[in-house]
Amino acid sequence: MSAPILDVEPTHLIAGDTASWTRSFADYPATIWALTYAFRLQLGAGVVNVTASAVGDGFAATIAAADSALMKPGLWSWAAYVTKTTERYQVGSGSLTVSPNLAAVDSAIDVRSSAKKAYDNALAMWEAVKLGQTVMLNGRTYTQHNLKDLILFVNQCKADYTAELIADQIAKTGINPRRIGVRLTRV
Repeated sequence: MSAPILDVEPTHLIAGDTASWTRSFADYPATIWALTYAFRLQLGAGVVNVTASAVGDGFAATIAAADSALMKPGLWSWAAYVTKTTERYQVGSGSLTVSPNLAAVDSAIDVRSSAKKAYDNALAMWEAVKLGQTVMLNGRTYTQHNLKDLILFVNQCKADYTAELIADQIAKTGINPRRIGVRLTRV
């Protein structure tokens, strides 16, 4: 069984996987126009260019596994362009999140999200303060006598991480856990 071919550009990709999609534009048939994509890593150096193939009046584009294996994890911006002789028009843009290939990374790489890292660090600082230690976090020193700001920081990190988990669950299942319906029936 092969992977499904999307009819829009992908929004998520695991490094080392193949991504395939099709597109068609009524004003730009593939019999006359060529479609190319430019993918750029938002933070850092990363470049991937994709040339789509003509399939009837539409286009089929693929990021090969070998190309995606070289893509660094993070947020990538993309733009799509159609060209014909000296004409060029942008027909789309968006972003693509690339996740690390867990089969290819070693144990030295921390695959937690930034929200999870901040929450874990805040909890570690909270545990240290509970044991009577003085800790320094974000340039501020905390002791058992001034916990109000540390409590606010821990709560904010927890809220950020929870929001990330909820967004991930909604993206995967389409179900919002904060919106639960209840149906009552009379018996």
